[in-house]
Amino acid sequence: MNARRWGIPVLAAVSLALAGCGDDSAPKKPAAAPTQESYPAYEATMDPAQAAMTLVPVGAKTLSVTDYDEVKSLFGLEDVTSRSSPADQQDLWRRADKEAAQVSGGVLRGVDQRLRDSFRWGAADVVWEARFAGGAKTGFVIRVADQVDPAKAIKAGVGPLKGATFDSKTHLITKNTAAADVENWAAHDDIVAVAGGPATSTYVVKGCAEGGPEEKTRLAPVTSYSVEFGGGLATVRLGEDRDDLFYRLALGDQDAAYKKVFTDGVADPSSGRIGFRVTDPVRAAELVKAEAVPFAVCD
Repeated sequence: MNARRWGIPVLAAVSLALAGCGDDSAPKKPAAAPTQESYPAYEATMDPAQAAMTLVPVGAKTLSVTDYDEVKSLFGLEDVTSRSSPADQQDLWRRADKEAAQVSGGVLRGVDQRLRDSFRWGAADVVWEARFAGGAKTGFVIRVADQVDPAKAIKAGVGPLKGATFDSKTHLITKNTAAADVENWAAHDDIVAVAGGPATSTYVVKGCAEGGPEEKTRLAPVTSYSVEFGGGLATVRLGEDRDDLFYRLALGDQDAAYKKVFTDGVADPSSGRIGFRVTDPVRAAELVKAEAVPFAVCD
């Protein structure tokens, strides 16, 4: 597992200004036509959650990312691919399903056998994957290993690959993602600020979690948050400079399910992070997707 990076990335925006000058006697040139607005684009050097955000439609509500390179490293199985022995692949998935937080669920797991039998690649060749939901359409982004060519499987419409596209330059399989000239999640600083860094899994929500306390509180608004898993640790990110984190940390003690799984919580108001030890990563991943996250509730 890579060392956890606590720094919060900040998206840099570049704006272009056009200015004209000259002698008043000179003929005035017509104003330049407005340039098409550009939005943050995918770069291979980005961490998976940040990379996925460049392709998530602005209307989506949730993003679930699993880095399978990180999952493999948890168990010392970095070399396992679809061409490894069936026993090695079974060992990978058995351990991942029992010990690792996989918030994205494994997009290709259900068709893995067919992909391996008919197209000579499979789920073990996924570097990372991301699912988004809550907007007009659900969709996904899958980064496959460089040596994989999924074109034939996509053309055959295998399972979730029906209707997907593949970019051989980026090695990304995408479905229902934002076009390059359309606003995406990465264009919003508050969402990017909670993306985090390398992790086994990252679950990002636009907005706050429903189900806040009935009594009036001093909770500050939440515009977006994430829950990041790595090994036996979890980090809730709410954005920088928050004075309500200790109260939010205490809210978790009022939820029996969370109190059992998220333990030894510590808060850092300046960075807007709450850290935990996780007693059961699999259950923890299920919780953050199925129930309101008490640390990120609305007031």
